Amino acid sequence: MNHYIEEVDDGGKEGVLAEWRGKAMMERAEALEAYVGRVITRPLGKLLDFLDSTESLLALHPTNPTAIASRPSSSRKTARNLFAQYDGKELRRGVETLRKRIEKHFGDADEEAISRGLVALVGKECERAYERTVERMERLVRE
Repeated sequence: MNHYIEEVDDGGKEGVLAEWRGKAMMERAEALEAYVGRVITRPLGKLLDFLDSTESLLALHPTNPTAIASRPSSSRKTARNLFAQYDGKELRRGVETLRKRIEKHFGDADEEAISRGLVALVGKECERAYERTVERMERLVRE
């Protein structure tokens, strides 16, 4: 779908080309979201699992966060140990590995310009996923 989006010019007019271009953009967005969701779990898997489970517990018990902290799987000690594993050095290493994986998956295309654009697009989406994870972690610490 990326090739269709990059190569087909609908001239800014309504019609069949614009309709299919819109469909292609929606399909690319869905595929990109699924890809980023899968690829981001490799460097951040434990952290994402912890955040998901703790956020679901907070949704069940919004008025009593101390009940959540008393559970062994979401205690303060567990959180502290998990957050300590993801220091700056580990995050940089994960980002570098992720960048190499993205270049491997999307870097070998027929046209180099399209390939570079796609690698940049996927890299930006992965960067946003990292930022959302850090924001979730900060919000959890505040609560």
